[in-house]
Amino acid sequence: MRKFALLKDGSNEALLAKTKNTVTALLGELFDPEDLTSVEDLHSFPFGSATIQIQVLPWHAEDVLVRVFSYLVENVDPSKEGLCEKLLRLNATVPLGAFSLVFDGTIMFSCSLAGANLDKNELLGALQTVAAYADQYDDILKTLF
Repeated sequence: MRKFALLKDGSNEALLAKTKNTVTALLGELFDPEDLTSVEDLHSFPFGSATIQIQVLPWHAEDVLVRVFSYLVENVDPSKEGLCEKLLRLNATVPLGAFSLVFDGTIMFSCSLAGANLDKNELLGALQTVAAYADQYDDILKTLF
């Protein structure tokens, strides 16, 4: 059996900068300038009733993460009965990405991609998935929680 190499601790600043440039260039191909907002290293665009955000983050010494995410509902009581069960059941139905409850009581939907060899198709798939699920579920989850 072949074994894969373990992730090495650390941050690869050169790869982080390269991937940020790649993401910026790909977003420039996918969006008209007026449809995309970029502040420092965070990009966002509206889709229906949701706002989709894109960020490149350190991961380990040989790769970075491209995170595509949307905040869906704020100020959710984490102790609300059935909350975790509903989010886990939703996660079982999505092909890419996941619903999560953030520490401050916010429900989000996110998808993370390895960035070292990111291509347009991968980024587009993540953008489309997060946008579709965020726009569909933000209103549903607001009525539930």
